[in-house]
Amino acid sequence: MIASRNPCLADGTGTGRDVELRSATASADEECFPACLNPATLSGLPVAEFLDAARQAGFGLIEMSIQQARAFGLDRLREALQERRLSVAAASGILPADHILPAPLLIPEAFYQAALASVRERLEAMSVLCCPVATIVVNPRSSLPCRDAGDLAVRRLRELANACEEFGLRLAVEAVGVRRGLDASLGGQFSVCTTPMELDELIQRADHPALGVLVDSYHWAATGGMPEQLTDPQAPIVHVQIADTPRTPGNRTGWTDEMRHYPGTGSLDWPLFRTALAAAGYLGPVSVELFNPQLRAAPVADIAARSLAGARACFPGCGS
Repeated sequence: MIASRNPCLADGTGTGRDVELRSATASADEECFPACLNPATLSGLPVAEFLDAARQAGFGLIEMSIQQARAFGLDRLREALQERRLSVAAASGILPADHILPAPLLIPEAFYQAALASVRERLEAMSVLCCPVATIVVNPRSSLPCRDAGDLAVRRLRELANACEEFGLRLAVEAVGVRRGLDASLGGQFSVCTTPMELDELIQRADHPALGVLVDSYHWAATGGMPEQLTDPQAPIVHVQIADTPRTPGNRTGWTDEMRHYPGTGSLDWPLFRTALAAAGYLGPVSVELFNPQLRAAPVADIAARSLAGARACFPGCGS
């Protein structure tokens, strides 16, 4: 059990803790795979507009950028969440890139040390919001040789997990499976981590109870979409993001994040994905995350509504 300085987790009143416990304890007869909305799907709307769109569509769970949350004001945000009956399932920005975007794990050392010096302020903000999970991305490639990059990733994962543990949070680590169209911060000459098995190896080396896996359905499909990629790793799945793959899959190596579709409108094998998640012991939130500029050009209300409809179609019985 992770020691907790998070009052939301300690007294059992925080809905974020309820989300985490559901993933560990829900049975087939209980609500599972509740739908969640990632702010990237709505192109980084201002906080109040994002909350309104999520609630009006029928979502009960959201992800947040912790930078945006702190800028909005934590007391004000807690009130806004309570008014709209929303809970924060996960938050990005344990390492911030700017006022909205998160940074990947293998940023330059000077930037990492500066972020590490203030990481507890961001984690404390997550705990105030009863958020049980912090998220981070491992660079698929790096300018560092493979062994050096791996050693650095393990050291940093352990440091960040130690900080998360103080606040009763889990650190959900994501591998990026797509190869094209990535931000320059994720590039480099040498491969680091792209597949679930490579990610599991890093997490096992870091060997910390606060570490877990963030599974993204799109990245999973881009690296083969095999159920054993979810069921064989030892590290627990602690958060899931979803989007559908191109309707005509073609060569997976040509996929980009901008080719994502609403869940249920592409070629991903959703029954296989859902069954593999359950077999791996995960029954928690599934958060819709889209980067497709054509889809994001639609009215905000339509995007949010279609996101929820897609999640529910792909996860029958999915709650909100």
